[in-house]
Formats: sequence, C-alpha cells, structure tokens
Amino acid sequence: MKKFITITTLLVSIVSFAQTSIRVINLDVKMGRAEEVAELFAEWNDAERKSGAAVLQGVNYLGYDVTHRVLLVGDPANWGYKEEKSDVEWDAYIGKIQKNINDGTGSMVMTNLRWRDGDGKKNKAHKNWEMIVHEPAKFAKAYDKFIKAIDNILDDRIVALESIDMGGQGGTHNTWLSGSNLNDIILTERAINKTKAFQNFIAERGKVELVKSYLTNNIHVFN
Repeated sequence: MKKFITITTLLVSIVSFAQTSIRVINLDVKMGRAEEVAELFAEWNDAERKSGAAVLQGVNYLGYDVTHRVLLVGDPANWGYKEEKSDVEWDAYIGKIQKNINDGTGSMVMTNLRWRDGDGKKNKAHKNWEMIVHEPAKFAKAYDKFIKAIDNILDDRIVALESIDMGGQGGTHNTWLSGSNLNDIILTERAINKTKAFQNFIAERGKVELVKSYLTNNIHVFN
C-alpha cells in the first residue's frame, strides 16, 4: 500500500538525529516532463524502507540547471528498502528517469543536526540557506537559544539545521524554515528579523558567510 507521510513524521521517527543522513540528488527536469518524473518517482518509491524516507521536491532560485531534487533520508546503518529491488528493476527505472532529465549540479550529502517539529502537511514550502559556518559549536549554541526564543513566531512551522558533508555549492551547513507558501515564509522571516532574539543570534553565532538561498516545495514524501 502506498504511504504518504510528512517531513515531520519522517525525521521524528528516526531515533537518533545524529545517525540521520540526507542524500540530495539535484535534477534538471526537461520542459513538460515534471509530471512524468513525479509519477515515476512515486511508482519506484511505493515500498517500505528500513528507515527514513524518499522525498521529491520542486526547486526554485538555486540555478538554471536545478528544477527538482530527490532527498533520500535515513540511518546509514539501516539503509534501503525492506525488500531489495533487483539491478534489472533499478536499471529500468533509471533509464526512464534519464529520458526526462538533464544533468543537475550541486548534489550533496548532509547530516541532520537540529530539528524543531511542526506541521509538515500544511507547511510544504521551505526557504533554504546554504552557508559557511566558521565556528560550528558556537553557531549551534546560538542557534538553539535563537530558535527557543522565537518559538511563538514559528508556531507550527518546521526549522532544521544540517551539516554538509560532501558536495553542495561550497557551504559547510544548511538551515531551512518551512511555511505554507513563499508569502508565508517572507512574512515569518520579516517578523523574526524584527526581534531582539535575531539581533542576539547575529551577534553570538560567530562568522557566517551566505553561499546561496533558495526555495523548495514538497511534491511526494514516501516512507
């Protein structure tokens, strides 16, 4: 039976966040082929995983050659499908996908560091900030204090912090804020930027360089 789950259920269900690996595969889907790619993704991922989930997202503002991305999330010690698929099945799936895409850039491997729960079913849009964090421990301490201070503004929105272990656009970390749509995210960000907590966070987090900000939207999430 096909199962749709929210990002919230996906990551909260994993016992140890420190074990949660996120494999991000960027795609450049050909014009007019997005629906077919979504259907192929759904057909392939209609299967129980040992841990985590498979996510398909639409991508905006990352670059001209990235329109979508696949996130494979789970425990590296308990990775993959409960019923392994054959090499023949895999080759057939990849062959169908490749007919609908060009090469995308900026794929990466991340580890989840922080997670604030919320309503993933409602808040399917995410603003992502890829950045270079020069003092990770100092940043994490300031981040924890900051997120706690703006809890009332965040309401049912999800925020997360991840380290970038391989690939990406040159950053060391990624953080994101969810919302019901782009307008909701913009208004939430404006409210946050007016707070004393935000000013304290900027002062206490250490040196940070922004590499890229971009938008993602959940299309499919399967466990």
